[in-house]
Amino acid sequence: MVEAILSREDQRRYSLSQHELERRWKAVRERMAAKGISHLVVQSQQRFVGGYFRWFTDLPGNNYHITAVFPLDEDMTIIGHGAPAPAAPATPPEWAARGVKARINTPAFPNVWWEDDWDAEKAVEVIKRRKPATVGLVGLGNMSAALYENLKKGLQGVNVVNATDLVDEVRMVKSEEEIKLHRDAAYLHEMSLGVAKKAIRPGRTVGEVAEEIRHAQVLAGSEEQQINIAFGQPGSAHYSQSSWGNTVVRRTLREGDIVNILIESSAAGGYWYDLRRFICIGSAPPEQQEAHAIVKEARNILAANLKPGVVPGVALEASDAFLKSKGCPPEARVAGHGQGLDLVERPVVRPEETAKLQAGMVISLHPTAKTKYAAACIADTYVIGNSGAVPMYRNLFDDNDLIVVS
Repeated sequence: MVEAILSREDQRRYSLSQHELERRWKAVRERMAAKGISHLVVQSQQRFVGGYFRWFTDLPGNNYHITAVFPLDEDMTIIGHGAPAPAAPATPPEWAARGVKARINTPAFPNVWWEDDWDAEKAVEVIKRRKPATVGLVGLGNMSAALYENLKKGLQGVNVVNATDLVDEVRMVKSEEEIKLHRDAAYLHEMSLGVAKKAIRPGRTVGEVAEEIRHAQVLAGSEEQQINIAFGQPGSAHYSQSSWGNTVVRRTLREGDIVNILIESSAAGGYWYDLRRFICIGSAPPEQQEAHAIVKEARNILAANLKPGVVPGVALEASDAFLKSKGCPPEARVAGHGQGLDLVERPVVRPEETAKLQAGMVISLHPTAKTKYAAACIADTYVIGNSGAVPMYRNLFDDNDLIVVS
């Protein structure tokens, strides 16, 4: 046991505590027992989407799908990509797997249709050993249609249900260890904003700016980096470029440009922060200043009304009423959302969200104010406290004025 802990700590940049994993497993199994669910199935299909799998295992996803079968009363089985038996399973490595009874590898690729049922067949074999009555699927939005359809086919006669809400009840409220990891992500973004202020200047491309930020984040221990920069002259259509894909905007930054920068990256451990700021080159137009002042107040109203015991729609109504009083339209997309091992989690700040807020939930707030002449959106990550949402990191939150660089 001690040797396994030391080996894992030697080989990983960050390893979640055993206590934290066991806290999650215990809470989920209590809810499974109450609902008569014998197994849960969760899948990740890519590196940074599929935090349910990592939440159960402390193992990040990879370039291929990876699946966990989580039983009520024994350790997990993980089904990943690799050479099948009799070869020894290599994914995930044995030293990194905790709470795992068995590792099964198949050579299935997601884009080869005649291999679609291979992983599901292995999951069905594991589940059927215990004569299940009800099996729960977790995170259907992260699960392939191939796994879903073949699980249903292999588990005929078994009640297969969507058990995502059961897991969300536990996952939405963050532990002290998780909040610390979010705080580490906040420090990463404070550094990133400092890099952005120096990197944004006339004559540079936004691709160069994004790469400078991303490189600094990687050196600081970031696991995944998402950076989007929109820019242009006031009153004109803006250009936009992200740090992923191959779209390259050749137009360079100019004097008078307004730069809308969104930095959403995870620190070591896989937890995220959400940062959006506006940076003006040369001077800040009065119209942009007006929109910026409105959106800051809208965000304050959201934060003040996100209190334990209420649904997020209560805060959204208050924010929308303020926006309309200033001549702005109400929120059209989403004013905020939970964060954790996924960049976007529940609860979501929309009228449809049914989850009541609880102290310890982590939420990114990013309302938008659209006036007749300008638009503004700023974003930061918060923690729900007893009297409202509290900024995750006050130093970074306080640096939220309209930024002007020369």
